[in-house]
Amino acid sequence: PNVCISGVSVVCATATTNPIDVVKVRMQALNTTNAKNANNNMLQTFRLVFRERGVGGFYVGLTPSLVRATTYGGLRLGLYDPIRRNLASNSEFFGGVDENRVTTKLLAGGCSGALAAFTLNPTELVKTRRMKGDSWQTIRTQVARDGVSSLWRGSSMAASRAALLTASQVAAYGEVKRLWIQMVPNAKDDWMAHVGASAAAGLITTATTNPVDVVKTRMFISGEGKKLSAKEAAMEVVREYGALRGAMRGFTANYIRLGPQTMVTFVVAEELRKRFGLESLK
Repeated sequence: PNVCISGVSVVCATATTNPIDVVKVRMQALNTTNAKNANNNMLQTFRLVFRERGVGGFYVGLTPSLVRATTYGGLRLGLYDPIRRNLASNSEFFGGVDENRVTTKLLAGGCSGALAAFTLNPTELVKTRRMKGDSWQTIRTQVARDGVSSLWRGSSMAASRAALLTASQVAAYGEVKRLWIQMVPNAKDDWMAHVGASAAAGLITTATTNPVDVVKTRMFISGEGKKLSAKEAAMEVVREYGALRGAMRGFTANYIRLGPQTMVTFVVAEELRKRFGLESLK
C-alpha cells in the first residue's frame, strides 16, 4: 500500500506541474540548443515554448512523466517508510537507530531515492529529451546507435539527485510538521500542518537539489556522439554561467514546479493514508 499510495500521490502532483517542468528543462537546455535564447528568464522561456508549440508544448513529455511518476514516484517515497522501519528494527547492527531521528530519515530517504532513480533512469531520460524538444524518432535513433545502455546515461547524477531529493524532502517534511504541531497553538496533524510542512519541504528540497539537477539535465540532453561525464557537464555549466549562477540555473522554475509538486504529493498521500488506516507520515 505504501508504494501504491505514493504512486497515486506523485501522479497527481506530476500532472499538475508538468508545464513548469517543461519550462525548467528548456531553461537548463537552451544554451546547448539555441545560443540566441541562452539567457532567457522564466517568462521569456514560457513565451518561447508557447510560440513554438502552443498550449500543447507545455504537455510534451507528459506520458513518460506519468509513467515515471507511477513507478519512480511510487518506489522513491513508497520504500522510504519500510527502509526507515527496517533500519530501526536492526538498530543493534547499525549502532542504535531511532526511526524518528533526522539522520535515520535522511539515510532511509537517500537509499529509497537512489534505488528508484537508478532502476528507472530510462523513463527520466526519455521524459527530459521529449521536454527538450527531441522527437521519439530521435530518441530511438540514439538507442539504436549507442545501445540500450545509453538509456542509463546520467544515471549517477540522477541517483545522486534522487537521494538528495528524497532525503531532504521527507526529513524536512517530517521535522517541519513536528515543529508546527509543537509550536503553533491548537495545531493538529491535519491538512493545515500538511500544507505548511510540505511548502517548507519544497523550498529546502529545491535549494538542495538544483545544482545536481542542472548537471543531470546537461548530461541527459548530450547527444550526437557528445557524451558528457558528470565532471564535464558541471565544468561546461560553470564555463557558460559561472559557479553560483550555473548551480541555480532554473531555480525559480524548479521551485515553482517542485514546491507545488511537494505540497500535492504529501497532502494527497496523507489523505490516502488516513483513508486506508495507515499511520501519518513522520
